Amino acid sequence: MTARAFVALAALALAGCATGGKLRQNAQVVRADVEKSKRSGAVRCAPKELALAEANVDFAEQESAYGHAARAQEHLVLAERSVKKALDLSRTCGPTQVTIAKKAPEPEPEQKPVVVIEKTDKDGDGVADLDDACPDLPGKPEFRGCPDADGDGIVDAEDACPNEAGTRETQGCPVSKDSDVDGIPDDIDRCPLDPEDKDAFQDEDGCPDADNDGDGIVDKADACPNDAGPIENRGCPVVDRDGDGVLDPDDRCPDLKGVKELAGCPDSDADGLADAEDKCPVLAGLKENAGCPDVDRDGDTIADRLDKCPEQFGPAPDGCPKKYTLVVVKKEKIDIRQQVHFATAKFRVLPDSFPLLNQVGQVLNDFPKMRIAIEGHTDSVGKEASNMRLSQRRAEAVLDYLISKGISPERMEAVGFGPTKPVASNKTAKGRARNRRTEFRIVALE
Repeated sequence: MTARAFVALAALALAGCATGGKLRQNAQVVRADVEKSKRSGAVRCAPKELALAEANVDFAEQESAYGHAARAQEHLVLAERSVKKALDLSRTCGPTQVTIAKKAPEPEPEQKPVVVIEKTDKDGDGVADLDDACPDLPGKPEFRGCPDADGDGIVDAEDACPNEAGTRETQGCPVSKDSDVDGIPDDIDRCPLDPEDKDAFQDEDGCPDADNDGDGIVDKADACPNDAGPIENRGCPVVDRDGDGVLDPDDRCPDLKGVKELAGCPDSDADGLADAEDKCPVLAGLKENAGCPDVDRDGDTIADRLDKCPEQFGPAPDGCPKKYTLVVVKKEKIDIRQQVHFATAKFRVLPDSFPLLNQVGQVLNDFPKMRIAIEGHTDSVGKEASNMRLSQRRAEAVLDYLISKGISPERMEAVGFGPTKPVASNKTAKGRARNRRTEFRIVALE
């Protein structure tokens, strides 16, 4: 009996499901145990325990009346413990009731009297007191003499509702009505006619929740039923996981911080091509090169991808070298195959050098963005100052000739170095002849 009462009390504490009616029913069970302990002699054998049980059940009823279910439960637990102890103590100190009757006449002096002990039945229920679990309450033999007032097959001492027939699953109380059959009794169901939808969202109130997150999208069509979001995002909240200002639904790289122009994907070299598509992600390049920069191996300013002769210096449009008879165009200079001839000790260009200079002019026309430096050199014969002036004037004479052929003066400069940059020994005639020269150094191609 007491074990079942503990089960009932423990059930009251689960998830806030206890109701005032349930607490009052359990208080009645404890009071029934208190009365039973009194009849068993607890007033004499366990007065302290009896008093504690009565006081705590009174407190429990008061707390329940004020709506303090948790406090009421605590007092009921204390009351149950006390009454259980009172019952245990009273069983061992009560008097044994027997009737001694004489069954024979007085024996002869030499014979001993015969004593017969008869069983008593105080409550008159047909169950002897020695076998009666409830000797002071009329009951039924099948319940060891204990009463079952509502006839539900559960003895009153174990019945949370002794005057109302119920089931063992409900501790002897009637099954609560559940109109919408959602498993939540009508007395605590906020929507007793509408079944709970059991979707792990406020399932304890008994009401269906068609739109848990209140975003205007019914749960059946909401991809995130418990998190509000717009219909454009199927009811899910719009987030920007990588914090790049591009919301995840529009972000092609939602976990990598990127730029809006590339739909949220990163562009480390800022060349307008996303890193995932860029073969050179840390070097700015061209889309035509899959994000890699142009390469110009021969240095003719024509990118290899457009240069039909990427290993040979040549002009636009194909980058292939033109064939000249008197000059060769290299990356650093226009290499001439014969010297420019001047009058002896003079700076006048001799006519036999005109074809050579005409080809130099043709190179400048073929490379319209080329700029050159015309450098004049002499041997070391004579005074250095005179040689410096002579080399400068010869370089200027070549520049003037090229201007006369239509080459812009802004694309050329004349510099005289005199004997300061020899390429051979000035001690021999052959060496001095090599040192008397004119060179065409390429300054820029763009």
